[in-house]
Amino acid sequence: MVLLVISSFLLLHLIVAGQLINHTIDDTLGDELTGFKVRYSPDSRPENASALVWSNALQCSGCAIAPETSLAMNGTWTSATYDSSLRNITARLSFHGSAIYIYLIVSNYPQSTGLVSDVICDFRMDGEVVGSYNHTTDGTYHFDYNVLAYSNASLKDDDHTFLIETTGTQLSYVIFDYALYTNNQVSTTGSTTSDSIRASSSSVYVSSSIPSSIGPSSSAVALSTKSVKALAAGIPVGILALIIFAVSFVVYLRGRRRRVNRSTKQTFCSFIPLLRTIRQPDPVRRISLDDEDHFQETLLRHREF
Repeated sequence: MVLLVISSFLLLHLIVAGQLINHTIDDTLGDELTGFKVRYSPDSRPENASALVWSNALQCSGCAIAPETSLAMNGTWTSATYDSSLRNITARLSFHGSAIYIYLIVSNYPQSTGLVSDVICDFRMDGEVVGSYNHTTDGTYHFDYNVLAYSNASLKDDDHTFLIETTGTQLSYVIFDYALYTNNQVSTTGSTTSDSIRASSSSVYVSSSIPSSIGPSSSAVALSTKSVKALAAGIPVGILALIIFAVSFVVYLRGRRRRVNRSTKQTFCSFIPLLRTIRQPDPVRRISLDDEDHFQETLLRHREF
């Protein structure tokens, strides 16, 4: 019975240990698991210390290009317009996990407006360039939401630093919305993005001049490659746990059967002496003819008296 309990505990432990969870790093609210905030650099323009380089949705009420907060993750976003005088702008994220997904919001204002809508940025993982993203405006005034700009599902499960970076001479307008990373630590904030990944590369197109009542939950939601791998990895773990449970259960049943057989044998052996002590009845005595004659004579004598 003890073995059965131990195997059940092991089964639960294996199932929990094999579960991979996705956590959100919001552009403004930060990491839902650790509370770490995204670090933006530089804070201000070199020629004007009061002019912010990176502005979030609350700080950008007067910006010419402003995505709808109702369509952004958690109603927040952070943007920066890059030009060569800045030399370098970055958004730094720190996390512990085995996968990372970076989501941007992309604008499409016509170049004729004089507003920057093109996106040019590089991605660095632990100091190494691992990818880039480029977008050229289509001039439709539409915003693309939940744009998967970078993904990597084959990281070592360890601490990592991820950098969204823009350098060079070309103009770029970067709007960071959120990131998702994968590990096996349970979220403490209960964000719904821990249970599902917005990993669809297709985007939601909404005109900037027409209000929309579509909320974040109406955007395409799909299972990421890492979630599929996590599911595939969890299947063998579950099968192994079930095998351990089944073997333990069989061992338990066999042990129980041996105890029952031993008890039955002892009861039967103790019953045999009892059978031997029971006295067998005497055989019925048969009456002979001489005995019958003697009986008749005795009866006649009795009648004479």
